[in-house]
Amino acid sequence: MTAPERREPAPARTGVLRHDSLPMRLYHESKRLGAWDPRSLDLRRDVEDWARFTVAERDVLLRLTVLFQAAEESMTRDLMPLVLSVAREDRLEEMLFLTSFLAEEAKHTEFFRRVLDEVCRQSGDLQRYQTPSFRRLFAEQLPAAMQRLLTDPTPAAQAEALVTYSLVGEGVLGDAGYHAFSSALTAGDRMPGFRDGLARAQADEGRHLTYGLHVLGRLVAEDREVWGAVSRRMEELLPLTLGIVSEFFEAYDPMPFGLSLDDTIQDAIARFAGRWAALEEARAQGQAGAPNADRTVREVLGWVGEQVQPVTVDMRREGTSPVYTFRVGSAGASSVLLITQEVLGQHASTDIIAALRAHRVPERLRSAGRTRLTCVNARGKIIVQPPE
Repeated sequence: MTAPERREPAPARTGVLRHDSLPMRLYHESKRLGAWDPRSLDLRRDVEDWARFTVAERDVLLRLTVLFQAAEESMTRDLMPLVLSVAREDRLEEMLFLTSFLAEEAKHTEFFRRVLDEVCRQSGDLQRYQTPSFRRLFAEQLPAAMQRLLTDPTPAAQAEALVTYSLVGEGVLGDAGYHAFSSALTAGDRMPGFRDGLARAQADEGRHLTYGLHVLGRLVAEDREVWGAVSRRMEELLPLTLGIVSEFFEAYDPMPFGLSLDDTIQDAIARFAGRWAALEEARAQGQAGAPNADRTVREVLGWVGEQVQPVTVDMRREGTSPVYTFRVGSAGASSVLLITQEVLGQHASTDIIAALRAHRVPERLRSAGRTRLTCVNARGKIIVQPPE
């Protein structure tokens, strides 16, 4: 009897990272700007300021902090199914960003819990501040939408999860809450440690929302069936979102800090409308066969590099800036070509290259001295400034 043939294990997978993709840019931005420790915040002044608030003012701040802490904890618990869904599709750049995403949600949970324990001195059960609409969203709708991805990772399911998590939880409600904190604490420079942590957490959430809108835009552009799922989900969650805002204000008459129910609701509706408009634009571009911006950047970079040889070309984009910088030559004597995201997102690389060629951009970049050119979109036409 012969021994079974021993097979060599398959090699570990290795992937090339596309550093110019939006998820990777957000990942790099998170490494630079998201490295903060909730335990390092100095809250000594905050304890003193807390004692100076009226009973009603303390109750508003406590309620808002409790809701943020519960929401952040829910989002930390519920993010993993999205990470697994992205891993199954082998979207490596998104996986890297989502590792920082999850770590930041964990820090936010820790941050608000620390404020409750050390400033508000409230370590007991605070569930009384969670209203019916808040519980339906964060204890029912959000977990259900995210857990569904474990068995149904279809584009429509991913879109519904991101609408719930990113657009509503982080976008509309998160932004409204940060605005309320700012209105309450900015006057008189009160609670500086808390405000420092809030600013850092809000910056983190900005990256999370950018990622969510990016993926949603891709999903609605690639699959016509996704738009119906997004539309239904937005319609389902808008009343629930407004219910959370209204129930928050019901406990106070008058509301401290000059906060207004009407203004807050109008702000929430405006944020919904803004997110909706962005998705409609992505849908329209997808139906029209709009070019892929990442691919367009690579193709334009390759063409510029060929035209200016042997001089080197370096392309950079800072964070989520709307401008791509193509630097030609050494750092001390370089020429610069700036191309806006609007140009790269709305025009095919062949059209952009044709415009650059027509304006003699390579020759101008190679010329002596430091040249600075900007490629912009004007009424659908690509132009280069300054003209020759």
